[in-house]
Amino acid sequence: MIRLEESVGAVSPSVVGTPSRLLRATALVVSLFTAGTVGYMVVEGADWWTALFMTVITITTVGFAEQFPLSQAGQLLTMALLIAGLGIFFFLASEIGRSIMEGEFRHYLGRVRRSRMIERMSGHEIVCGYGRMGRAVVDELRHAGRQVVVVDTRVARMQELAEHGLPTVSGDATLEATLLSANAQHARGLVSCVNDDAHNVYRVLTARSLNPDLFIVARATEEGAERRILQAGANRVVNPYHLGGARLAHLVVKPAIVNFFDASVDGSELQLDQTPIGENSSVAGQTLAEANIRQRWGLSVVAVQRRDDVAASPPADFRLQVGDLLVVFGSRHQIQAFDRECG
Repeated sequence: MIRLEESVGAVSPSVVGTPSRLLRATALVVSLFTAGTVGYMVVEGADWWTALFMTVITITTVGFAEQFPLSQAGQLLTMALLIAGLGIFFFLASEIGRSIMEGEFRHYLGRVRRSRMIERMSGHEIVCGYGRMGRAVVDELRHAGRQVVVVDTRVARMQELAEHGLPTVSGDATLEATLLSANAQHARGLVSCVNDDAHNVYRVLTARSLNPDLFIVARATEEGAERRILQAGANRVVNPYHLGGARLAHLVVKPAIVNFFDASVDGSELQLDQTPIGENSSVAGQTLAEANIRQRWGLSVVAVQRRDDVAASPPADFRLQVGDLLVVFGSRHQIQAFDRECG
């Protein structure tokens, strides 16, 4: 399962009470049948099978003839069974109906609540496909503090995630209605990680038509699929087999570097991160020397991305602008402090 940060809400008293009410009603029915059987055996001297049959046809009011002549005490017992049986059966039926209605109503309210929560989202990330790769993507996005909506065709899996507080949409992400339910028009990014290049192309086309500014990352499996997915409108395409092969090679050739970055990802103090320069940033319009980021926040500026251009190891006279994306290296605390003041 994914690492879920939200705690599961407390169960309402009505939900807890439903099974106990059903058990009580069932126990009353069993007790009534037992009392009727024993009563006929004691009052009329019937054997247990005849007494049980008489009890059943009396309580269920099927109208069969009496199995033996009834004395006045037997008639009183029969009337008592009729009155009590009708009341208890009505009670049992109402409890069964109540439990069904409450369950359906809870599920309906849950769907409405999740739908409204997604409708209020803005700048969130959409992950299409919750397989092994999709689960890893969701984990990393949530670890980075991003709002995530998961889209998958498996209804049971989505219900399971929704019960743990993760916004989900059950449906085919190649359909416009499904992505609209995930509020794709107000999302920041979309990751399509299904192991099907054709479906990934359709997802990219549909998502791009709904949101021209959406940052789309898609998975590619076959050779040549990367070009088609990029032509469909994806910003980045990832081939997991190429990445896996490159990583294996780096572990052989550059194990120290790989170990360093693995430690950073797993929660080490030092890490790489990116921060955009906001309109009210104190460093906007300043050179790197004037901004003095190293002395003020303890961060090293590794690169600066301006639109499609990337300046690696920028010089001290590089002038920062609003919208520049700074790739910085430092501790999480330092990065967060810089992001609060300048991001």
